[in-house]
Amino acid sequence: MSTAREWQSEISRVLDEEIRAATTLLGVLRDERETLKNRDMDALSRNGDAKHRMLAELDALDKDRLGLAELAGIPSDREGFGDFLDSLHQGDGIRLRWQRLVGLLEECRDRNEANGRLVALQRNYVEKALDALRGIDKQPSLYGPDGNRMHAASGLPLSSA
Repeated sequence: MSTAREWQSEISRVLDEEIRAATTLLGVLRDERETLKNRDMDALSRNGDAKHRMLAELDALDKDRLGLAELAGIPSDREGFGDFLDSLHQGDGIRLRWQRLVGLLEECRDRNEANGRLVALQRNYVEKALDALRGIDKQPSLYGPDGNRMHAASGLPLSSA
């Protein structure tokens, strides 16, 4: 790239693509939450595929942006890139795109973490149900007045053949 204007045009294009991809990922993560709540395994599989595609696209776009930053001698880390954008006289559009992208990615991270907590909660529920069916006592051990260990539940089998 030979001019600052060309660089700004190209970085704007990449940021716009990243914003589009992050917005799509955010929608995928919202859909993932619903499929987790509904326990729809087919939809969850399709959702997982879409999530992986969007993450791969975001990764490729991130590499493009980092390459443009490197070509221009700009720090590629989040703070350094933001500081550089703050120094541009005509960089308001780029700065706003960057801020929008950072906000979207933070929202994606938060939604992904919330979905992970839901998965862990559901897994815990299923494990407890399976343990009950197997007759395994996973209740925490308690201590009686004499200091000896006692169990809260007996762990007796629910049925036998």
